[in-house]
Amino acid sequence: MNDRQILALLQRRDESALAALTAAYRPMGLRIARNILQSDEDAEEVWNDALLNLWNAVPPAEPDDLGAYLHTAVRHLALKRLEKRQAIKRGGGRAETSLDALPEHRHPASGGKTVEELMEARMLEEAVNRFLSTLPEETLTIFVHHYGNHRSFTEIAKAFGISRSKVAVTLMRVRKKLRQYLNEEGWL
Repeated sequence: MNDRQILALLQRRDESALAALTAAYRPMGLRIARNILQSDEDAEEVWNDALLNLWNAVPPAEPDDLGAYLHTAVRHLALKRLEKRQAIKRGGGRAETSLDALPEHRHPASGGKTVEELMEARMLEEAVNRFLSTLPEETLTIFVHHYGNHRSFTEIAKAFGISRSKVAVTLMRVRKKLRQYLNEEGWL
């Protein structure tokens, strides 16, 4: 089943869409979460949370690439869980002291972010995407495999038949160019 068919099922609130998403995207989603959290149980919970978030977002949202949407959601949820776990280990979390901490300033579907935070994040995402669109295909693929799919330098090198050092140098150069681009765009 392709993304368009799954999206149509989601829009009709057909639960078979969840089974199709699980069959298509769960292995990579769990791998991403496991790499971040180092826990099978936490990875499974993060996967389920990502599915629930997608279920609640569609409609009105219509992601073009369900795999990318889900895997990004998994990564964000896993990183949030890791941050929370580390805060608890340090004796608590950080207290919110602004008006944004009040529930009426946040929309439930926004993940707890204010409209301003969502707009800024979207604008930054667009700037990064503009930068990424300028990269050669091989460089972009290496970048996405490392930062998007949490693959190690060694895994990427084996997959593309290149040396580990080439992967490292390529990523170092991309980070440097991205930093320069974001600085020129006024983000840094």
